[in-house]
Amino acid sequence: MNSKIKTKIIASTLLCTMCLYSTPVFALSKDETVYSKMNNKGENYQTLVSTHLENNEELEILNDITDLFNIENTNGEEEFTKEGNSLVWKANKKDIYYQGESQKHLPIECNMKYELNGKEVKAEEIVGKTGQVKIAIQYHNKEEHIITINGQNQKMYTPFVVVAGTVLKNDKNKNIEISNGKVINDGSKTFAMGMAFPGLQESLNMTNMTIEIPNNIEITMDAIDFELGNIVTFVTPKVLEDKDLNFLDKLDEIYNKVSTLEDASNQIQERSATLAEGTNQLVFGTEELKQGTSVAYNGAKQIQSEVTKATKQLTNDKSETLDQNMLNNIGEQAKKSATLSDTQKAQIGNQAQSEAIQTIQGQKVAIGEKAASQVSNLTLTAEQKQQIANQVKLGLETNSNYQALGADQQAIVLQFSQSSAISASETTATQTAKQVANVTAQSVAEEIAGSVANHTAQFVAQTTATQTAQTVATTIAKQVANEVKSQAQKQVTTQMNTLGKGLEQLTSGLGSLNNGTNSLQNGADELNKGAHSLAEGIKTFNEEGLKKICNYMNHDVKDINERVEKLIELSKEYDHFTMLNDDNNSNVKFIMIMDAIKKQEDTKNGKEQAILPTQKSETKEFN
Repeated sequence: MNSKIKTKIIASTLLCTMCLYSTPVFALSKDETVYSKMNNKGENYQTLVSTHLENNEELEILNDITDLFNIENTNGEEEFTKEGNSLVWKANKKDIYYQGESQKHLPIECNMKYELNGKEVKAEEIVGKTGQVKIAIQYHNKEEHIITINGQNQKMYTPFVVVAGTVLKNDKNKNIEISNGKVINDGSKTFAMGMAFPGLQESLNMTNMTIEIPNNIEITMDAIDFELGNIVTFVTPKVLEDKDLNFLDKLDEIYNKVSTLEDASNQIQERSATLAEGTNQLVFGTEELKQGTSVAYNGAKQIQSEVTKATKQLTNDKSETLDQNMLNNIGEQAKKSATLSDTQKAQIGNQAQSEAIQTIQGQKVAIGEKAASQVSNLTLTAEQKQQIANQVKLGLETNSNYQALGADQQAIVLQFSQSSAISASETTATQTAKQVANVTAQSVAEEIAGSVANHTAQFVAQTTATQTAQTVATTIAKQVANEVKSQAQKQVTTQMNTLGKGLEQLTSGLGSLNNGTNSLQNGADELNKGAHSLAEGIKTFNEEGLKKICNYMNHDVKDINERVEKLIELSKEYDHFTMLNDDNNSNVKFIMIMDAIKKQEDTKNGKEQAILPTQKSETKEFN
């Protein structure tokens, strides 16, 4: 057997044995291998089916049905009879191997395209050429079905796995690559094998997705004196076994968790939006608080400054309380009240004449003190008190220091000043009366004691009385006023110092509060920005990420899940190519052998022989 035939046998046998499946035990198991011969355009021109009837119960007679013709036993001498599509074998307890020809259309068709240096050419145009060669094999699934998916009719295809391969010589081909597959180099030759799943992407409704399930295979190489051996394609409807689908049983649990996740994500999005709205209100509130604390702080600083200034001015005020005009008026009033009557003048003159200096020397002090003690405390009338209060108020209202005080401070100073003035006036009146009495008595005594003539004594007495009254009244009034002012200054200064310390503490506290509100406002702004960023991020994550994932899981994945289950059903249903009894089990696979592309002298009638494996020792040529 020459090397070419050996190569073909090895390739065909390898592809056949790669995907053999075990079958359960039935009375009769039928295994079909469909060989099809194709030209280099991918067109099928001959189909041969090799059938193995597995006689598990060692029956003498095996009943089969088939639409094949030119049937012959390929492994033994067992005979058969055929009537119509009925086929009866005298099995003699043995397995039966037979083959026959078919004119049925294959479930998978292919289309071949060739390129040389990027330009599409025909097969006969590329043979013997040198350059970059590309061979594209496009597979078409012809087993179309209308299946109900989620209540809608959908187009689906029986799932087929396509494995295609060829052998290339390394001395004439370099940089060999194959899509969706692998190349194996043994040094002298390279075996290139790729896979395709025609119709599967459409069946799974994944045409609009980025995932691409291949339905074609491409082989590229840098060729010298290009030739191509047979391309052998193996096709089986067995995509997945039942045990491979156990993961689908857990999808319902995943769907429930996805729904829970989606609900939780929606709640998080709502809460984050509420948080962002709350931080908006917080920012607004901190802004108002900041404005309020700033106003309070600035106001407190101004009040503190004015109180400090007023306290300093009050402490340093050394001016006289009563001006000269007021003192003159007091003196004139005292002079008028000190005028002696004629009787008094006569008495004084007489007394001055009759009583000597010794009398006044011994009794002067006693007389004055006695006269003073006889003067009782004077009480002002309500009208006098009101007049004094009005005068104090009028005087304060013209005072700039008083005007600089606040309303509360003004009320305190006014009340204190009015009370002090009334009390001082009553005290002053009483003291003045006592002093006047004392002085007047002494003066009278001195006039009485004088040895001056009556007229002189009267004149001196009158003059002394008026001058003394004027002097005493103005002096006492000035002393009393200054004393009142001093006491008022002390009390007011003490209170204003206390007020100043309180304002200092208040201002310091408001300053700290103002600085704190700055930090609070900055923190609220950062919190607000973070809350809005969080809300936007969660919204984006939820709406553009998680919802799409959940929607994909609840719709696309569920749809794909149901489609996968339908595909398994279609795969199980496609278990034979010819015909099958209802009580028999079967499986089927396809081997498509494409003509080689050779120079004319290397081919027989333009076609290379394809060798099909049989159970007999000899080989069968597949022309």
